[in-house]
Amino acid sequence: MNHRLDGADAPYWQGLETGRLQLPRCASCRRWLWPAGHRCSTCGSIGMVWEERPLRATVYSWTRTWHRFALTEALDLPYVSIVAEIEDCGIRLMGRMDDASPDDPAIGEAVVGRIDRTRVGDDAIPTIIWSRAA
Repeated sequence: MNHRLDGADAPYWQGLETGRLQLPRCASCRRWLWPAGHRCSTCGSIGMVWEERPLRATVYSWTRTWHRFALTEALDLPYVSIVAEIEDCGIRLMGRMDDASPDDPAIGEAVVGRIDRTRVGDDAIPTIIWSRAA
């Protein structure tokens, strides 16, 4: 079985596979939860709901990769990876920045995402690709 389709975060990966960002929230106290789990760390409830969120965020942190490392052969060098804080829920997700601008991303800069695929070894996994907001 595909490792992305079981476990607490399976709805996240299933959402990406269908072009949607699905994030977990406690059904009881309504707290956003990440990483996904089977129990709310705030109230202890085991009731989780997965809600679709727009791919709008701000840059929380970033790094530029200049050198190859295992399983990244399909990515053009250099590339920028960012941690983006999803709008209105505070969950932070990693993705790749795909922008023609030579300027470095700025912490707090608005970005929008799209879901694409990234080749990792022999596997093509769904990935969030971030771009500067227009």
